[in-house]
Amino acid sequence: MSFSKALVAAVLLSAVSAQDVGDTFTVNCNRLTTQRRDPVLSFGSDLSDHVHAVIGGTAFGPSTTNQNAINSKATTCDKILDHSIYWVPQLYHINTDGTYELVTHKGSAVYYQNRACDYAAGRTSCPSYKTNFAAAFPAGLRMISGNKDLRTFNQSDISQRAVNHHCIGSIDQETNSLPVVHCDDIRSQVTFPPCWDGVNVDSADHKSHMAFPAIGDFNGGVCPQSHPKAVIQLFYEFHFDTSKYTDRNFVFAQGDKTGYGFHGDFINGWTDLTRLGNAHKTCTGAQGVNAASCSLNVGSDGSPGHASNQTPELAAPAEQVGLNGNLKALPNNKVPTGNTPQPKVISRVFPKDY
Repeated sequence: MSFSKALVAAVLLSAVSAQDVGDTFTVNCNRLTTQRRDPVLSFGSDLSDHVHAVIGGTAFGPSTTNQNAINSKATTCDKILDHSIYWVPQLYHINTDGTYELVTHKGSAVYYQNRACDYAAGRTSCPSYKTNFAAAFPAGLRMISGNKDLRTFNQSDISQRAVNHHCIGSIDQETNSLPVVHCDDIRSQVTFPPCWDGVNVDSADHKSHMAFPAIGDFNGGVCPQSHPKAVIQLFYEFHFDTSKYTDRNFVFAQGDKTGYGFHGDFINGWTDLTRLGNAHKTCTGAQGVNAASCSLNVGSDGSPGHASNQTPELAAPAEQVGLNGNLKALPNNKVPTGNTPQPKVISRVFPKDY
């Protein structure tokens, strides 16, 4: 083959490879534990404000550092290299006798998305995700998305739009509040800000070092000058089995009946950030993570790993959280606030707003 033909072939191969790139890969996880610790918001305290549903690295405890997470003996997720820990408030059902029943957490998925881009003067949109790649998380990153105390919704607030709930059942519907119809499965969702200030891996409120895009929306776009560095964006899906309930009298563990106060916490525990940084280039094509070239495929069977049931390395606090029967009160005596969401009249003139 002549040099010119070889060059053309190389260029064509490069173009085909660039086309075989998606913007997302998924980390699928089994439940790790349900307990009232929170090593981000309440670091060092054996009991935090409310109960959480937790997935990921087995080193979850009251004082878990990022290095502790990396050193986890195992993970409940299907990526061997991912010892990160992810958690959200646990969902309960308020029974007619006033007791609280823990709603079964069925499992979770965390979407790793390449949808934001670095700040650049004059930039009004991001380059193609096929050629532009958000960076892997910095070592030591921890953050929160959402506000546990919200009981109302402001459509103009980008951080509030980043929280929603998907009803799976006879009616398939997504709302920012808890669902307004009966669901077999409530999939509670939160998107994390993908723009980093480039300096701090945590902040006093566990939020200020991160930001949502300045151009675009909560789920992607151009980063602001204050937080110029785009990193991989996280999107949580936590599934709760609501099939047996005939009403919608639910409350999250912090006392939120509306769903607006749903939120998520994250501790970066990836054991190889270089491989994570290459994942969108190599693991998001037609074959996904099963591609031979996928940077995450380090398992002995040639896969990136398998979700599994694991036991936390540190036993949960000796507190009843609903795993062994109904409760007379929410743990930490949290009082339900806000109203159970109701469907609004659908108008052809005015948009729906939940």
